[in-house]
Amino acid sequence: MGTGPTTRTWFGASVCGPAHRRHHVAKQDAWWGIAGRFGSLVVVADGLGSRPHSRLGAVAVCRAAHRAVRGLADHEVPDPSRLFARIETNWCVELAHRDPAECSTTVMLSLIHRSGGVLVGQVGDGLIAFGSGHATERLVTERAGFGNETDALGLPGRRPLWRSRWLPSPPSGFRVLLATDGVADDLRPESIGQFIDHLEQEFRPLPPPERHRRLVAELRAWPTPGHFDDKTLALHWTNRGVSACH
Repeated sequence: MGTGPTTRTWFGASVCGPAHRRHHVAKQDAWWGIAGRFGSLVVVADGLGSRPHSRLGAVAVCRAAHRAVRGLADHEVPDPSRLFARIETNWCVELAHRDPAECSTTVMLSLIHRSGGVLVGQVGDGLIAFGSGHATERLVTERAGFGNETDALGLPGRRPLWRSRWLPSPPSGFRVLLATDGVADDLRPESIGQFIDHLEQEFRPLPPPERHRRLVAELRAWPTPGHFDDKTLALHWTNRGVSACH
């Protein structure tokens, strides 16, 4: 899907967690990478496990974000609040007649705009980390939600809290990591930059099919004892690319 130059500026992978595999439950994470006149966009989502159609909600928000970016960012830098509101509206449309409360999902996005600027935005758990060289910053450093439940799209009686950052002139070699909590919860804050370096050095040079196979294998062999959650990550960097839908 999509048009544009032939060099991708992102890669990623998503695997079903051991607990879901044991109980024959579908993976509730989703991700999407695509390019267009707006630049390039990566979206990562984690459906809430307590909701019966969270997998559908996660896939739907990836589509909704692309539709919103395509509609608002093709010709100019989008206003973040307007973009996020459009994503929420598009998400409800994507769900058709399903109750959004049954499809609740977190969402993270990275938009590298044609202007050269970068917009990152997030609702709920997970990790967005960005920077260049040894300087890496997390978008969100504290949990957002109420009680034991993360913030998300589709929670009854609540508007989702979007946290975002617009970087109009990112430095050379700028990278954005997006990861659901199955990955993020096992990364120490001081090791995030090293993890991004690992991904870039070990996976970015590989041909896409081999890269995907090896990244999936690494996520399935996650070293944390007793890990159980779905795992999704994507790396996005400041060049133009073509599209990929997963």
